[in-house]
Amino acid sequence: MLKIISKIILPLIFWGIFTGVVFIMPYPDSLTQANFSQIILFFAPLFLALLFTLIFLLKTFVNSTVISSGLIFLLILKGLDTLNLVSGSLIFISVALLLSYFKKAKRNLTKLPKIPKLTHIRK
Repeated sequence: MLKIISKIILPLIFWGIFTGVVFIMPYPDSLTQANFSQIILFFAPLFLALLFTLIFLLKTFVNSTVISSGLIFLLILKGLDTLNLVSGSLIFISVALLLSYFKKAKRNLTKLPKIPKLTHIRK
């Protein structure tokens, strides 16, 4: 029970930081007019909140990182008004390909191992 609570606390902390940034920090008119600190203060807690939430749900770090990065890229493109069908589908395809690349491999590729095992040769 304590392990589950400790896994829930970290995403809640970052979601709290993100909502605090959204409500407290003055926002610019567009993403191109934002300075570096505003961009970092917005996207870093959002990325970490998404990452730790997906780690809690999916139980894999790599898949959570890939999905969170894809969502952040989509938000950045939307903020720059360059998100269209082609760029959105390319990000979706790249995330899907990365997820399939990092998918856990099965332990046994065949049902019965037919490869002889190496043994010590005694002299």
